[in-house]
Amino acid sequence: MDKSEILRKQEMKAKEMAHNLTLLNKCNKTYKRIIIAYLFSLTFFPLLSFFLMLGSVFADDTIFLTFESFVVYSLAIYCAWQAAYKKRDLFVLFTGGLAVLNQVILTIFKHYANGEYLKYFKFDSVGYTNRIHLAVLLIILIITAINMKTNIIFHKLEEADGYPHFNERFFDQDMTSRQIKIRDPYQEKLDNLKKTASDQMTELTIGSTKLNAHEDNYRNEYMDDV
Repeated sequence: MDKSEILRKQEMKAKEMAHNLTLLNKCNKTYKRIIIAYLFSLTFFPLLSFFLMLGSVFADDTIFLTFESFVVYSLAIYCAWQAAYKKRDLFVLFTGGLAVLNQVILTIFKHYANGEYLKYFKFDSVGYTNRIHLAVLLIILIITAINMKTNIIFHKLEEADGYPHFNERFFDQDMTSRQIKIRDPYQEKLDNLKKTASDQMTELTIGSTKLNAHEDNYRNEYMDDV
């Protein structure tokens, strides 16, 4: 391979790493926005239900709304944290699925709710929150779609050369350290043979020393008898 070909490949690798570094920075910025968006969208509805419960002086319908929204959205917040911070794709689906589940619960409960009788009018809290939740659901689904797209890009970057620094110097150092750790199989066999031979020589030396000591003892005993 001539020098120009080597330089061309190095230039291509440098451009690829620069492009991947740009994508990684964009992903990190997007994740920060996603976490903030999750925080507002997933806490809005439980807080709304809670304040409706206080405003209706703990009416039965609003107590149920508050309870089920806190349960469902507590799970959704955990899943969203796993989806955006831990980059786990399955939890992205769980987050959107829990928001859809909450919409289904509201739609079913709407047919059984009685409404709250306030001082001057009857207030249909379930029907009101059901309409608001449709807008919240749409926002959450958009966030999960962005989250999934960002996760796909991030996982590809994880498999790329140079991750997470995408710097040629770090990449070369990493490759060098990996090559040092990889031992030549023939060299490994030779080292094992040398170790085995050394152990055998040690055993022969110890055996010879013991034999000489035994002969000396025997000779001394014989001379003493004479």
